[in-house]
Order: sequence, then C-alpha cells, then structure tokens
Amino acid sequence: MDENHILHLHVYKTIRCLQGVLVPDELNKIRAAVRVNVRKLMLLGQSHLRFAAQATGRESWRQRVSRSYYCCYSVSRAVRLATEGYYTAEVGDHKRVGELPKDFPSRELWEDLLTKFRADRNLSDYDHTVSEAALELPSLRYLKRARHFVRVSRRYLKGKALL
Repeated sequence: MDENHILHLHVYKTIRCLQGVLVPDELNKIRAAVRVNVRKLMLLGQSHLRFAAQATGRESWRQRVSRSYYCCYSVSRAVRLATEGYYTAEVGDHKRVGELPKDFPSRELWEDLLTKFRADRNLSDYDHTVSEAALELPSLRYLKRARHFVRVSRRYLKGKALL
C-alpha cells in the first residue's frame, strides 16, 4: 500500500473493518504507514520551526509567528493522525489545531495556547495594520512555545509507541 494512500482513509476504522479479512501482518503494514506519515508531519513541523528560528530581527516578527504556528499545526496533525487515525488537508482543519487527545500532557493549556496562536497567526499573515504588540504573545515567546510543543508531542507519541 502506498504510504500516502493511507491518508485518505479513516485508518483505525478501516483496520477494525478489515480485521476479519486481512492477516495481522497486512494490518501491521497499515499501522506502519501511519507511523511513516506521523514522522513526516513531525519533520515538516521541525522544518517550519527552523525557518521561524532563522527569522531574526525586529521586522521578522510576522515570519516567526507564522512559521512557529505552522510548526505547531503540523505537529498537532501528527498527534491527531497517530491517535485518531484521521487526516485531512482541508483548510477547515486549522480550527482543530488545539484538539488534542484527552491524555495529552497539559492538554487544556495547549488547547488554549494553540487556539490563540492560530488567531495571532491570522493577524500576522493577513492584517497589514497590526504590529507585534497587538498579539497575545511576542513572536519570540511563540517560537519558544512551539519548541516546547514539539518536545512534549514527541515524548507523548514515543510513549505510546506511535512514533
């Protein structure tokens, strides 16, 4: 099975439906494809984070906020794919950035931060009239929080053997 094809399925539901049809080795191939895609989403998040960290200087606040947010969004998608078995590339998925599993460490804190982060990313990307002072947090703090979210998410996924 093509690793990318797995993204078009609701994976865990599909596995449940196929349990009586496929042998365990074939089901494990589907699970392995999920893990491959989870890793790729984590790498994408880290790529956004590197870009955000390279955006130095006072005038680069918009890039720091935007790329730091996209780091968190990619990592959030990785967590959701790993735990829910569901992925979408639809624009409306951004509304789910803060929807983390119930057992995710400090879940309520992260949900709140990621929701605010999304709103501030929208401001930084689309509102030419705002300054960094209009944001909930300064861009360097968002960058720091994005780094922390990556670490917490990685530990969470590794602890569940999903990464």
